[in-house]
Order: sequence, then C-alpha cells, then structure tokens
Amino acid sequence: MAIRPRGNVPPEALRWTIERASIEFATTQDTLKKSLSQASVSCGPDGCYSTAEICQGLFGLMHQEKIATQKEIRKRYTLENQITTASVLNRAELSKGFGALADAISGRVMASGELSRATKEDILKDLASWPLILVQ
Repeated sequence: MAIRPRGNVPPEALRWTIERASIEFATTQDTLKKSLSQASVSCGPDGCYSTAEICQGLFGLMHQEKIATQKEIRKRYTLENQITTASVLNRAELSKGFGALADAISGRVMASGELSRATKEDILKDLASWPLILVQ
C-alpha cells in the first residue's frame, strides 16, 4: 500500500487559469494579465500558467535581483576593506614597475648628449628617490 502524502496538491504540477490565480494570489484578473504581459509570460497550450510563471509575472525575478544586489554589496565591501588595509595597489609590482621605468629613463638620460653633466646628475638623483617615496 502506497503512502499517500498529506495535503490536497495533486502529483502533477499545478496549472493556473487567470481566474483561479487571481483569487489565490489576491489580485485582480486585469492586474495579473498586465503583470504576465509585462514579464512576457505566455500561457501554455492548455491556456493555463504554471506557479513559477505566475510568480515571475507578479514578483519578477526577485531572487535573481537579490543575488545580483548581494554580489554588488560584496564587491563594495571588498573594495572598502582593501582601501582600509591599503592593499588596493600591489606595492611589490608597483615598485618593480617604477624600477623598470627609472632604469629606462636613466639609460636615456645617460645616452643623451644634449644634457649637461649637472643636469644628468640631478635627474638621476631625483629618480633614485622614487623608491623612498613609494615606501612612505
């Protein structure tokens, strides 16, 4: 003998007419029709809607919107935490990049025949102070 589940829900999926769904979801038939139309939900070949389709029409895809909102909030908190802990920029990579830039500039300065020796020394001294500025 099969165990009969409690309740009055049939074993097959429920299908709703506009009339019955409007009563069950406490709305008017016109409002339900308009909501389904705006959500681009069309009835099946039997002229009825599934429960999921009715919910999509009335409430939209709220669960997806909530998930998207939570992802954006998580991104914002992550960025705020990175700013608070000063880990937005990778100091090691930034230092390496500035070092490569300083090497390239110093090579060009030294190869330049148009600059005086004093000017070259001033530029190289300024370049040498970049890593100190980055550490502070």
